[in-house]
Amino acid sequence: MRVSLNGIVAADDDQEVYDWWGIGAFSPQKVRQALADNPEGEELVLEINSPGGSVFAGGEIYTVLRGAEGVRTRAEIQSLAASYLCLGCGEVLISPVAQMMLHMPSTSTRGGRTEHLRSVRMLDSVREAILNAYELRCGARADRGELRRMMGAETWLTAREAVELGLADGVLFEESAAPQDVMNAAGAGLRALGCGGVPDIAALRAEYRRARAAAPPNTDNWQARARLDIEHNRFLI
Repeated sequence: MRVSLNGIVAADDDQEVYDWWGIGAFSPQKVRQALADNPEGEELVLEINSPGGSVFAGGEIYTVLRGAEGVRTRAEIQSLAASYLCLGCGEVLISPVAQMMLHMPSTSTRGGRTEHLRSVRMLDSVREAILNAYELRCGARADRGELRRMMGAETWLTAREAVELGLADGVLFEESAAPQDVMNAAGAGLRALGCGGVPDIAALRAEYRRARAAAPPNTDNWQARARLDIEHNRFLI
């Protein structure tokens, strides 16, 4: 069975918000449901094109895939993988025109020095957690220090480089592809390419709640839907 994981990695509670804004996103629940719906004996293929997103939702997806019992899983990176969740699959293949990106997690903090230092400690911990996934996949092909430097440098990998590093098992459409032994969200790098990066989910949530609260209780009529659509378009402009 094939399932498309296209867009931002979102928490389950935020999926409805992204859907309302018309922003492509997927959450851990979609992956759990795919595993449950996958026909017995079939391989589950996840077609991935994602700029990343919630590091904790990505971690949940990674763990769910690693712990899947009785289901063969394969990730096919079609264009971009800026999240480590694909490494939870038993096999990772990458399109010859796709890229993988290693980067540091990011967040925003308001408050004094104590609050900012607390965020720094949290980001350091998240970085080490992500490195665990990279290190497990790469094995002896790359040490932890090298991977940490690559994250800090916001490293883009071609398909061949991803295979050489051990993050991918092979390149799609190449007969020689063979398995090996074995926030997080991209930001400035994607925006520099005109890809837009990941939108501010806090702002989207706030405007979504405000628009929903302003709508009549019965949103099944066309007037209510039109009012929501007007608010949607006003905020995007």
